[in-house]
Amino acid sequence: MTLARSTQFLRRVTAVAALWVCLLCGHQNCPTRAVAATADPQTPHRHCVPILYSTDLFHPHDDPDDHYDLATLFALEEFDLKGIILDLGATQKERIGEPPIRQMEAITRREVAYAIGLSQPLRSADDKKRDEPKEFQGGVELILSVLKESPEKVVVFTTGSVRDVVAAFNREPALLRDRVSAVYFNAGRGPDGNQDECNVNYDPVAYGRLFESGLPLSWCPCFGGNGYATFFKADQETVVGACVERVRNYFTFCLTKPDADPLQFLDSGPHPLPTGGRSMWCTAPLFHAAGRSVYELPNGEFAALPPATVTPLPPGAMPAPAFQFIPAVVRMAEAETQPAQPSKTPKPGEVAATYLGQTADRVGTSSPAPDGRKDCCVRVLGVPADKPIANLVLTAPREGRWERDETGRWWRLACNRQSGGLDCYFSFWAAGEHSLKICYAREGDGSTQTVTFSVPDQSVVPLTTAIGATNPNVRIFRAPHPGYGEIMASCLKNVLLGLGR
Repeated sequence: MTLARSTQFLRRVTAVAALWVCLLCGHQNCPTRAVAATADPQTPHRHCVPILYSTDLFHPHDDPDDHYDLATLFALEEFDLKGIILDLGATQKERIGEPPIRQMEAITRREVAYAIGLSQPLRSADDKKRDEPKEFQGGVELILSVLKESPEKVVVFTTGSVRDVVAAFNREPALLRDRVSAVYFNAGRGPDGNQDECNVNYDPVAYGRLFESGLPLSWCPCFGGNGYATFFKADQETVVGACVERVRNYFTFCLTKPDADPLQFLDSGPHPLPTGGRSMWCTAPLFHAAGRSVYELPNGEFAALPPATVTPLPPGAMPAPAFQFIPAVVRMAEAETQPAQPSKTPKPGEVAATYLGQTADRVGTSSPAPDGRKDCCVRVLGVPADKPIANLVLTAPREGRWERDETGRWWRLACNRQSGGLDCYFSFWAAGEHSLKICYAREGDGSTQTVTFSVPDQSVVPLTTAIGATNPNVRIFRAPHPGYGEIMASCLKNVLLGLGR
């Protein structure tokens, strides 16, 4: 099959799927609450999925995968978008994720309510977070109001922290247990052990509380062994290149951060396509939440399609079960206390670094301002007091990089210089060996010094997991298929292919 015919075929599949879903839902984009309230009660909207979506989506971005996830959310027409919670309110206040939402609304002609979430982590498992300023209460209030008003149970889907969901549960546990059909949370490192992962460390107390809530949980670990990981990589040029022009411009806007009106940018261009691999985590869980299954198409590509009862499958389509959810019992384990390390004494003319733990909130991930989370601190001794420092560059496992100075590209590092040394603060990313490069200014001697140190697992949420338990408290994502990454990349391309058409 030629590329042109392949593209035409996929567009027909997407169009037919969207048409059937819309016909059965009785509305172009799935019913709003007002439409649902006036619909014939004898014809329930079985194939529309009410959903609340919580995301650490920022503009400018921290990680553009959030923009891909937002586009996927809007592309899945089964979803009745009840609201979007913009997670991590302290950062949202500076870089609110509103522009990409407005762009998606313009592309799809759908409107969705959104609100900024809580700014600080939970202080205890039963913390209701009522003491935060009103400007950060919108996320919890949106969750509670949607659940109270929706005639159907609602899916809650999170990527980022789970603090707003847990705070809402702590305020009205009976409401959430009665009105939530599933909680998908994309966080953690899979069965057993410490959950040293970015989304967990946004709010480890909230993460641990979720496992004890009794809510219908669908756990989607970001990283983990034996297939317990949602992670895959997609080629951006392939995925975005198949989209219509306005969607291509949406991705270009989020990646290049231009100083332009977001809506006007959609109709500008042409612009170069984004290139290179893009790390993705939430694609498969979004398909599952929408009730879609993965099929191999006659042209050798893959697509996530609604059930055959909703949309007739294309001739020759074959099931391709790339992932599954397995019942399990997950319990909190006792956290091990990390002993404090004594400061290392440097040899003459050298520097030595000691990791001191998470001690204070001095810096945000991409901002020099505090963000409500304690930062990792490393103490470096032996730094000459008479040599001015031009920059500090920290590198870590899994491509983590922080710099003291603003570059527009890397995360930020804070520094407190003292006589004979300095304390550096940074947001946690991954356990393992870190390397700090001290770049001295030219008016000193322009030299550099590099020192290494190790960061242990930071999570205070160690878990024990019993897979396949008869009385599970969670369903856990697993991707046993060896071609999972390639399949998901193909599905992502083909679901975004129909967006905005």
